[in-house]
Amino acid sequence: MSIQSLIPKASFHGLESCTWLYSGAETPPHRGSAQALETYIRNRELGPIGRSKNTVIEESLRSNLARLLNARAQDIALVSNASEAITMIIQALRLKAGDNIVIHSLEFPSGVFPALLLQEHGVEVRLVHHREWQVSVDDLLEQVDDRTRLVVSSHVSFVSGARLDYQSLYARLRPTNAILLLDATQSLGAIPVDLEYADVIVCSSYKWLMSVHGLGILAINPARLGDLLPVSAGWRGVKELFHEERYTAFDFYDDARKFELGFPNYPAIYTMNFSTGLLLNTGIDEVESHILKLGGYLLERLTESGYELMTPREPKLRAGNISFACEQGDQVAARLQEEGIYVWGGDGRIRASVHVFNNSNDIDRFITVLQQYDQTSRGGSEHG
Repeated sequence: MSIQSLIPKASFHGLESCTWLYSGAETPPHRGSAQALETYIRNRELGPIGRSKNTVIEESLRSNLARLLNARAQDIALVSNASEAITMIIQALRLKAGDNIVIHSLEFPSGVFPALLLQEHGVEVRLVHHREWQVSVDDLLEQVDDRTRLVVSSHVSFVSGARLDYQSLYARLRPTNAILLLDATQSLGAIPVDLEYADVIVCSSYKWLMSVHGLGILAINPARLGDLLPVSAGWRGVKELFHEERYTAFDFYDDARKFELGFPNYPAIYTMNFSTGLLLNTGIDEVESHILKLGGYLLERLTESGYELMTPREPKLRAGNISFACEQGDQVAARLQEEGIYVWGGDGRIRASVHVFNNSNDIDRFITVLQQYDQTSRGGSEHG
């Protein structure tokens, strides 16, 4: 099978010397992103004129993100990272003793640790265990009662690559007291994501959205905004900064921007404005189609080679992360890196991630080198 790159490899820095299956961790820099960084530096030289240009780029990025999330620009706050966004929301709920939060065993620690901190204050954290590397909507809902205030889940698991049917979960959570916080770090930029079917969506900057580190997306469904009051305040989150009563009172914005504190990471804003524009111009449906087709080919090759898959085969149940059991995953990933093949390995697995620049030749080279490693190491016991 021959599958071509959706966006040419030559438009990215570094791909001429490696096979990059590492997008679940971070993506290679696009040449347009490097140019965007240069534009930021040039605008910075202009003093107050540069600040005006920063505002234009920021507004453009908010518009791009709104299109990707089926949201409004004012529904989106720009913070430091996804972990900060999750912590802000959990703190804003002001949970009390007897309240509970539902999490699951395929969740990234950023969605777990802030919840665990509340246990000393009498908040219960309910853990739903995966079944064959998937978490079902029914299993999550079994843990929801009238004291559940929050359900935290990734759209796509960083562990197994399994995709949650968050739209179904949200529909069934609506009659309850719980809000749904959806972490789209492993999905936004790879497959469609819709704020209409979540209360809060968070995302990082440097994975599937192909920007640089240092920016977090916090999108809030306006239907739930009244339930969320920030525990911190900064000049970026208020309606009016210089008014006569500013030393005695202030008013938050009536939208997601009330969670912003100070200046955001403008270098990241410039690069994400470029990369989200690139994804939108390519078409997120086209991006998803490419990723699912190439991921399906990778799953076929892994199955033929006898590896124990953790990622569902069905396209609607996965996205760009393909995981398989590997007892010495960190060692195997390090060996592959020596051959110029970048994957994530550890925690009993290997994760290979496919994005717009990958093609079937990347998959074939990965499988060939992986098989060669197995043949020379303990009789192939790394299959798990």
